[in-house]
Parts: sequence; structure tokens; C-alpha cells
Amino acid sequence: MGSVVAGPRRANPFLNRIGVRADMNSVYVECVAQGRSCLFYVHGLDGMGRMSLAGEFFHQHQADFDAYVEVTARQPSGRLMPAGEMLGQALRGLGVPETELPAGLDDRGFAFQARSAGRRFMLVVRDVADVEQVKLLVPHSAPGAVVVVTGRAMLRGLLMLDFADVPLGRLPREDAKSLLTSSIGTDDVPAPVVDELAAICDDVPLLIRILGAQLRHRGPSAIERHLRQLRASDAALLELEHAQRVGKFLEVTESLVREQQTALRRLALLPGQDFGVATAVVALDVDVDAAEQTLDAFADRHLVVLDKKRDRYSLYRMVRTHARRTADQVDGPEAIKAVVERITLWHLREAIPRDAVLADRWRVGREFELFAAENRSPVPRAAATAWFDAEWESVVACVQAAHDHGLHDIVSQLCVVVFKYLHLHGHFDAWIDCHNLGIRSTEVSGDVAARMQLTSQRGAAHLSLGNTKVAKQDFEASGRAAAEIDHRLGLQSSWEWRGKAAAAEGDLDYAFHCFDESEAVIARSEQEIPRNQRARMHALLVLHRARAWAKLKNWDRAVDAASSIVEYFAASGETDNHAKCLLVLGDGALGSGEPAQAADFYRQAAELFAHDQALRAHADAVHRSGSALRVSGDSLGAAEAFRSAKELFVRLGDRRADVVDELLRELDASR
Repeated sequence: MGSVVAGPRRANPFLNRIGVRADMNSVYVECVAQGRSCLFYVHGLDGMGRMSLAGEFFHQHQADFDAYVEVTARQPSGRLMPAGEMLGQALRGLGVPETELPAGLDDRGFAFQARSAGRRFMLVVRDVADVEQVKLLVPHSAPGAVVVVTGRAMLRGLLMLDFADVPLGRLPREDAKSLLTSSIGTDDVPAPVVDELAAICDDVPLLIRILGAQLRHRGPSAIERHLRQLRASDAALLELEHAQRVGKFLEVTESLVREQQTALRRLALLPGQDFGVATAVVALDVDVDAAEQTLDAFADRHLVVLDKKRDRYSLYRMVRTHARRTADQVDGPEAIKAVVERITLWHLREAIPRDAVLADRWRVGREFELFAAENRSPVPRAAATAWFDAEWESVVACVQAAHDHGLHDIVSQLCVVVFKYLHLHGHFDAWIDCHNLGIRSTEVSGDVAARMQLTSQRGAAHLSLGNTKVAKQDFEASGRAAAEIDHRLGLQSSWEWRGKAAAAEGDLDYAFHCFDESEAVIARSEQEIPRNQRARMHALLVLHRARAWAKLKNWDRAVDAASSIVEYFAASGETDNHAKCLLVLGDGALGSGEPAQAADFYRQAAELFAHDQALRAHADAVHRSGSALRVSGDSLGAAEAFRSAKELFVRLGDRRADVVDELLRELDASR
């Protein structure tokens, strides 16, 4: 090709988007082999690195080109550039002197085709807004030429002209962290801090570079201060120095018609990071078809991002923050509260039947009473778990949203409805945080019954974390609230949980006393406690006693107790309590010298926990199975179980992965 062709300066290497460029390279190779021009449409919001990607592609293939040409599709005012002027820019770039440019549009179009024929050049058309701006700039007879068109929104008409679609969204997290580290100018920032800052920036290149510039050469205390501010409010990003550049990122929202602007403000009020179509229907107050059409239009403008694997949408953080600010100004507090109430109440009502499947326990609140009166058919447990897998973070976020808008009755019921799922899956931080808010709401509303249930549930979180002192304080507070309103279900539960806390501390005498007191409440409350709840309460107390007997190594009593209720929990569909019974049976078998039988009980428990996707309990049961198999002399089976347990512990970030790894080494050494 002769001398090296000058082109754009190279971008930060961490903006290379290696995966995207690999796809572009494949298309380029195919086009060259077929003897045709290579056409790309690179689109995404401003600040996503459209030109950086085009520039990097040019530098990778620079030796292939005899010219690099840029054409601007917008005037400085933002208005569209006339087609004739765009052709003029292209002709100048291909070497036509200003004095020889044809005057008319048709003549310039003809001249462009003639001048481009047989050439291998790269033409970049920047920031197009309409397909018509591009049509005259597609070479007809230039095999090997590359045309890269960039724009802010999807232009589907370009796909009809054989342009390859190259959408740009968030950076992959590892690239985002590398870009941030490069922008800060040091590798000394702790990896968790870099990861959190990249997440706050939504993995958006522009925001990362703005934040990186603010943190460059700052000390640890300054970085921590910025992190605290950004944690407190998404709006803090808009207040950084040079953040006015974010205005370009948000310009696309200004071009929306009134109905679309209203829809964007409604979607921005959705709590949580992502949402499905059903949730959008509620926020927009429209039918499914209308909601999908709105989401499609926003996706084409890169205002929402569709995760195709999960079939869920998300708004860019800055788009959401900007739209919420606009809602404050345009809609006002009462209209916003009405939308938030509609959204949070919908989440509550959707969660209630699914939570009922996870545990058939009593629950305090008007919506629970209405649900019980409907006597609906149960949701399959797998479907209930799948719904919570997708929505639990949104349900937790609804707690904050409802609390902020004074919807205290909804707040407390949301805490109740998400409790069991958080318990099963060990989401302790979310569990405690949302219950702290819920208890504050009960104090504002004066709802003693709700406070009774939420303090008990929060105590359960602290007990799971080993904070027995704090847990006991909550259980005692729950008991006082129950006594204040003579709530027999609450009194029974308070004694039960106090017994579990005592057992966790090793005070088994007091634990048995508490379980007896709990039984006594049931016995004197035949009218106040429904029959199905009495049966479940009895079964749970038997399970607690069985676990306490196992701690005392009284294997016969532990096994007898667990055996008497295992079928009850199997029939009720309470997978976790069924599995806990099997763990007691496994402990009893192991303690009685039957390790192979113990391993089988542990395996069955592990399968039940796996079915519920309760990873921590699953890992623990597999670990126990491996230990029992090792005692039984089955080294191969033990090694397989330990490897599975190690994999689960690694996924959880649990230190027991190192313990299991040591067991594996011991097994290898013994063979």
C-alpha cells in the first residue's frame, strides 16, 4: 500500500472491546474474501467509545488502506448536516481539491462513486441520525473498502443496506476495572474498591474516565470519601468536576416525544437494578403490547438494555437518575408516590403466593389476610423459587422505596414476604438492612403486630450469623410485643426462637425449657392458633429438639425425634426443613457407627438444598457426605464429594474451601 496512512489517534487500550473487534474482524475477512465493501453500524450512547472502536479497527488494519476519511453527520448546533456537505467531506478526504468539488448533490454522488471505485479506504461517518444520510456514502465498486457509521440509536434501515450491527453497551466488568485503574493512574487501589467504583459507574467508559480523573493521584482517604458519597447517592456522579460531559450522554432523552418522556420517568421509579416486562406493565399502567413497544423503542435508543439470557431490562444509572430528577420537577411528590405505591404493592401481591409455597407459616398484614381468604391453588415450588431468584433484589429495593414514601404498611409486609427466601439463600446484609427499615416503619405506624414479626425475623438473621446476643434481644422484643397485644402465634414463635438461640450458645437446658414454653402456648391457644399452624409448630419444635439431642450426642433420641417428623416436612413441601431432618438422621447414623448410611442421608439433604438453590446449606451437606464416606473407607466417593463441596465453597467465598482442599490432599497422600 506504500506509505502509512494517517488516521485517528489510538484510544486507551482498555476501550478496545476485544470481543466486539473480533466479531468485526471476522466480518471484514469475509467481505474481503467475497470482494465487497465492508459496512459496519456502530451505535450506542455518547461516551460508550464508538469512535474509539472505529479508530482501533483502523489501526489494526492500517496497512490495508490507502486513505482514512471522516465525515461528520451533524452540525455544531446539533442539526443534521446536509447530504451534499457530507459528500463534499468524503470527496475531500479521498483527495478531491476544494476547487474541483461538483456543485449539485447528484454530481457529488456520482463523483464519490467514481473516486471510490477500486480504492481500499476506511470511511467513518460520525453521529448519523437518519438512514438517508448514509445511502449516498456507500461505495458500489470498492472491494475491501470499509465504511463505519456511528450513531446514538439503532437505525434498522441500515441493516437493510447490509451493514453489520455493532451495538455498544456497558464494558465487560474486567475491562471497566482496567480502564478505571488506568484512569486513576495507580494499581494500589484495593480490588474490591475498584470493582465497586466500576459498578457505580455502570461500566460506562465516559463515567469511568470522569471518575478516574477525579481520583487520579488521590490518596486512600480521598478515594474512600468519594466512594462514600457515591454509595449515598447516584446523583453524586452528576456533581463531579467535568460531569457536564454527561449531558452528551443524556441528550437522547431530550428528543423523546412527551409520552415517551413520561414512560421513561415511570420506569425510572422502578426500584432495583433490572425489571421484566410484567413489572414495566405496572409502572407504565398499560397492557403488555404497549409496554413491549415502549421498551423496544427505548432499547433502540439505548435508554434500556435488554439482557436476552434473563429476559430482563435495565436503565443506565445516569439515565435513571436524570429521569428521577425530572420526575421530581415535572410530576411532583403525590404523583410519584402513587406510582411507587402501585409498583411496590404489585411486588408484594406477586410475592405473597410464592412465599406461601416456600414456608406455610403465619404472616401479619392485610394483604396476607386477603390472600388467605382467596384460597388459591398453590404455585409450584420450583416456579416460586425461580420468581424470587429474578425478583428478590427488586422486592428488597421496594422496601426502601415504600419507606421513603411513607407507605409503611407495605414496607412491613414486604419484609415478611421476602424473609424466607433471604433466609434460604443467606442474603444476610439485605435481610438485616430491609428489616431495619421495616421496624422503623412499624414504629412510625404504631403497628405492634408487624413490629413483633419483623423483630423476630431480624433476630433470625443475627442468629444465622452467630450474633446470639443481638438475636436474643430481638426475640425478647418480639415476645414483649406479642404479649402487649396477646398475639399467641407471636408468643409461641418468640419462645421457639429463644430456644434456638440458647441451643446455638450451648445452653441446652434453657433451650429445652423454651421449647416447652412454646408448646405450652400452643396447648392453651387451640382457638387462637389455626389447626394447620399448630401441626407445623409441633413439627418444628420436634425438629429443634432433635437437633439439640444431636448436640448432646444422644443419638437415639435425636433419630427418634427426626424420624417422627421427616415425612411431615416431605409431604408439606418444606424442602429446607425436610433436609434438616435428614441431616439429623445422618448425624445419628454417623454417631452410631453407620457412616455409609450417614453419607446417604447427607446426600439426600444436599439434593434437597440444591433443588432450592440454597448454596451454603448444599455445600455443608456435601461436605458432611464426604466426611462420612471417608470414615466408611470409600476414598473415591469422599474425594468426589469433597471436590463438589470445594467448588461450592469457592463460589460462596467461604473459607471452608481451604479446609476441604486440605482434606483432598490428605486423601491423595493416603492412596
